Amino acid sequence: MALTEQQIQNWARALSDTENDKCVRTVASIRKVLEDHFGTKVKVSLQGSYANSTNVRQDSDVDIVVCYQDAYYSDLQFLTPQDKIYNEQNKIPHDYTFFNFKNEVEVLLRENFGTSVERKEKCIRINGNASRVNADVVPCFVLNRFISNPYRIEVEGVQLFTDSGNDPVINFPIHHKKNGETKNQSTDQKYKAAVRILKNCRNNLVDNKKVSEKVMPSFLLESLVWNVPDPHFKVYSHKDMVNNVIRKIYNDMSEEEHNKYAEINDLMWLKKNPSEIRIFLEHVHNIIN
Repeated sequence: MALTEQQIQNWARALSDTENDKCVRTVASIRKVLEDHFGTKVKVSLQGSYANSTNVRQDSDVDIVVCYQDAYYSDLQFLTPQDKIYNEQNKIPHDYTFFNFKNEVEVLLRENFGTSVERKEKCIRINGNASRVNADVVPCFVLNRFISNPYRIEVEGVQLFTDSGNDPVINFPIHHKKNGETKNQSTDQKYKAAVRILKNCRNNLVDNKKVSEKVMPSFLLESLVWNVPDPHFKVYSHKDMVNNVIRKIYNDMSEEEHNKYAEINDLMWLKKNPSEIRIFLEHVHNIIN
């Protein structure tokens, strides 16, 4: 049976005030612990679905970035050979490593939140209870992207390493949030509504064992929808809007157009598996229609 327009609108809504208050309390308690210990050596901010107002009730976790400010990684891919040499000659070595920092954050959180703390590949999870939601604390260092002509820092992001891997994980959360807000305004508040609807569809599919949780993480889903041109959102009903969005993405994934899909930050190309995305969208179409 197809979903009614009212059911789809319910899936489009943001968290209630009560659910949001629980997230706010969780963030405040963790922020205080981190800032009391590290002071100005860290910058504590939010990223992910909660920060970008695209979370749904089943996924009301919070992602808290704790970024060490006294050291940074460099992205030199856009520098000329001469500027790369200049950068190498002028960089200042730092003996405090990323894993030193992550270990220190983990010890601090265990001292304050006890057995609810669990170390993960990319973060340190604080499991929720009656008074707080699940929280992923993400230790990271500053990432500076340099460019030439003239030689300068173009943008600032964050970088971390997983516990088991050597490849860096890079994100630009400030640009992600800003671009998501701009997209939401230019689509008459439909962008974030579409994301929430698709997240609820994903959760339904996972619960019914139609897809794996790993097929459509929130970051990928938000980025896919962000790449859809604004006119596709500007229709009367939520059902028509979602069908427009998934049809556009589905068609693009079968053509070279998918190579033009960027992350929401608009600073990196979006990593994806087009065939998996098409299968996921076929399931979504069946739920909606």
